[in-house]
Formats: sequence, structure tokens, C-alpha cells
Amino acid sequence: MLMTITQRARRAATARLAAGALIAAVAAGGAAAQDQTAAGPATLAQAGAGGGPKTPLPAPTPRAEQPGQGRAAQGKPGPDSDWPCIQPKVGALSYGQMWAGPPLDEAIAKWRDDPHVADLVPLLVARRTKRDEAQAAIDRFTAAAGPEKNAQLTLLFAGVFSEINAARSAVITGIERYARKQRALSERIKEASLKLAAERKDMATQMSPEFQKKEEALNWDTRIYDERAQALTYVCESPVILEQLAFERGRDIQAKLDN
Repeated sequence: MLMTITQRARRAATARLAAGALIAAVAAGGAAAQDQTAAGPATLAQAGAGGGPKTPLPAPTPRAEQPGQGRAAQGKPGPDSDWPCIQPKVGALSYGQMWAGPPLDEAIAKWRDDPHVADLVPLLVARRTKRDEAQAAIDRFTAAAGPEKNAQLTLLFAGVFSEINAARSAVITGIERYARKQRALSERIKEASLKLAAERKDMATQMSPEFQKKEEALNWDTRIYDERAQALTYVCESPVILEQLAFERGRDIQAKLDN
């Protein structure tokens, strides 16, 4: 029995929901990533358009090469069959690209032990936090730190960098997982299309209810594939947006350091 118009509308709505679920799913690894994607494609597109240049902000000139600054520590884009985005895949960020202050290796392991730092980091890594709000919070934190401000600011950026890096890695993993699902669905669509093309040559087969059901299933799979592909173009902006956020917060925190 052929699907009614109502059934088709329900399936189309389900396809759109599946695409929205993609955006939320790839961000499930961290609060910062959720800020980027939970609001849906429109919000993410606006963030990509208004959140600064598509390329990362220029890195400050380091005082000296520090651990985490060498080329081996920097994520390098390369060929990857699971990476569907136009943007090059860059793995874990290197703090040396955005931080010219004291080394962070020890601070990355200890920042959670400081309650003041641990309380402020979530505010700074949230995309919804406006820059002027973040800068005001950093100013208050700096004033309260007194003579220990350099050490405290180093801990603060260590926390911000760690959380953004973790959220970004979760998004990248989610994108790759959905790319694999898309590839499998594409193969299924191709196989079904070839079978239907062969069966369509016989008029009696073409008019049969079984053929119509197969055609409906193919149309459904194609719709799901297209909806997911469209959503993925927005999700692909997330790693870039998170990288920009790390540069921005690093620049604002570093500005408060004593030289």
C-alpha cells in the first residue's frame, strides 16, 4: 500500500529531526561544543558568519619555544577518508600557537584544583558568553589574584585551553562518525538505485506494490542523506569556531600578564 500524503509529511519531518539530531550528537562531548550546536543550523551559521574571520587569529610571537609549541605537537591536516568537511582537519590544538606566557604543561594538570579557576573556566569556554562579559570576568579575576596574578592567569588559560580542546576533539569525532554513516547510506542508495533501474524495464514489475514500496524507501533514504549532508555543512564550522574562541580567550587573558 502506498504511503498517504500525511505519512510522507511525517517522514519528511522525521528526516529534518534526524538532521537536527546530528548537530546535537556531534557536540555531546562537552559543554562548549553544545553551545555551538544545540541551537541548530541557523544559530551555528550565524556564529560562523559573525564570530570572526574563518581563519584563526594570528598567534602571538612566543618569547621562547616551550613544550607544546613544536611542530610535532601541532595538529597537521592530511588525507582522511572519514573527514567530510571542506575545512582541513586539524587535530588537537597546540597552546603554543595562541599563548606566549609561561609553559602550561604543569598548569593543565593542576587548574581544576583551584576553585576560583574552576568556577570561571565554564563561563569563558561557553560560546554564548559575550566577549565584553568574558573580559570583565577576567578583569575581576586578575584584581582578586593580586601579586599571584601571573600564576593564576596561567592556570586560568590552561583550563580554558583544555576544555575547548576537549570539546573540539569531541566534535571532530562526532563528525567522523556521521561521515561513516553517510558513506554507508550512500552505498545503500546506489545499490537500491541500480536494482530499481533494472526492475523498471519491466512494466508489470514497475506497477507492482512491491516496486512502489522499494521506490518509496529509496526516496526516503535519499531525503535522509540530503538532510544530513546539509546539516553537516554547518557542523563543520564548529571546530573552526572553537579554535577562534581559544585564540580570543588566550589573547584577553595574556593581556593581563606582567611582562
